[in-house]
Amino acid sequence: MKIQYITLPSVWGRDVQHRLFSQSSSTLVVLFPGKNYSCELPLLYYATQGALQHQCDVLQLEYGYQSARTELQTERLHLLVEESVKAIHQIKDQYKQIIFVSKSLGTVVAGIAAEEVDASSPIVQLFLTPLDSTVPYIQNTVNSVIYGTADDLFSEKSVKALEGLQNSEVHAVNRGSHSLEVGNAHDNIKVMADVIGVYEAFFKKHVLSFESKL
Repeated sequence: MKIQYITLPSVWGRDVQHRLFSQSSSTLVVLFPGKNYSCELPLLYYATQGALQHQCDVLQLEYGYQSARTELQTERLHLLVEESVKAIHQIKDQYKQIIFVSKSLGTVVAGIAAEEVDASSPIVQLFLTPLDSTVPYIQNTVNSVIYGTADDLFSEKSVKALEGLQNSEVHAVNRGSHSLEVGNAHDNIKVMADVIGVYEAFFKKHVLSFESKL
């Protein structure tokens, strides 16, 4: 496996370095971090490991405002999308399948980006702790969702909006916060083990079944 970087200029005045794990796969998994939740933190770290174990290539995005060590202004969200799409376009033609894995703010960025990336097949998504504003993208894609029942950024109205969706597998973490934490470290580790189990099932379903059709 090779690790390399896609370095691109950003409107935030600093180059961004998107990390690419390459193992000659036909499937690319793109990770969209949260506002203050990088790809090195547990939920996305283990998503990376799960994708790599299923022989996918993995692109970990970095946002321009993160590289510049500044705050994100809401009205500049579209720039995150533009820069994320530009990074994906650098390599997308090498792949037959693209999967998006996103966390929090990244679920909105991924939802919009999926509409702008011209992939050879529909982009499957894994939404981790989505926001209320992510709901339309969940409703219109094939996906899995993991949310915490105590997450105040994902309302009861949003939860109800996911009921009965044919193309969505929804997993609720009881008492889970926006980081899917439930209390003490021991219980948090149990939750993470369950989340990793969801990752395993997700990649098995969407990667192995796709590869078998090639």
